[in-house]
Amino acid sequence: MTRDRPTLADRAIRCFAHQRYTARELVIVTQGTAAYRNQLLESTRAHGVERVEIVQADPTMRLGALRNLSLDVASGDLVCVWDDDDCSHPDRLTIQVGELISVGAHTSFLSDHLQLFQQDGDLHWIDWTLPTPPAKYPLLPTTMLMTRDTRFHYPESGRYAHFGEDWALLTELHNRVRVQHVSGHGHLYLYTYHGRNTFPAAHHGKFRIRSRTRAQVAARESDIRAAMAYYAVPSPVLVHGSDGPVFAI
Repeated sequence: MTRDRPTLADRAIRCFAHQRYTARELVIVTQGTAAYRNQLLESTRAHGVERVEIVQADPTMRLGALRNLSLDVASGDLVCVWDDDDCSHPDRLTIQVGELISVGAHTSFLSDHLQLFQQDGDLHWIDWTLPTPPAKYPLLPTTMLMTRDTRFHYPESGRYAHFGEDWALLTELHNRVRVQHVSGHGHLYLYTYHGRNTFPAAHHGKFRIRSRTRAQVAARESDIRAAMAYYAVPSPVLVHGSDGPVFAI
């Protein structure tokens, strides 16, 4: 879903276009103006996205309903969340789909990811499997890859209709089907706090307690540098571990 963030949306479309997993289509649900829809279409053309559906949504629709609209329009056997303000490495779909198929899971989430605090220029490798404290579900909700299944939808009413709608769905999935948590590939996904997110700075700041240590981050320095070069985040960025800074990009 996207509404009025053309620069971020263009970056997300670029990440989709560069995926090495070839059997894919892009569904964009927007509450934006006609001019914004045209910008989105131009972005898909500029980046060479061949299969794309741009769906106009009622401006009054809440997040749960918007996400359900995207599920209804998607035609593939698998559906993957693709937020307009986050970045995915070109190998993300190949690795995540491969992992899901290899274990016969219904749904998959990444258990670790890179977290950028854009205004501070700080980057952390967040690992949801760390016991700081233990997470009920060690994953990032926005990394969901799910078998297309009409039994499952986001809530469209109640307390989770607009905030936490992804949490409600992932809870149901864990209760009813086999869900895989993919670990060790945090460089495949860049989650960014930029000031216009659904949740405030305090929410994102809490993620820091799940940062990997300096030694663990240093061991993945080459992966982090390569990924950040692809994501084209403006320098400088200071990469941190839970026990202090590690290196600068």
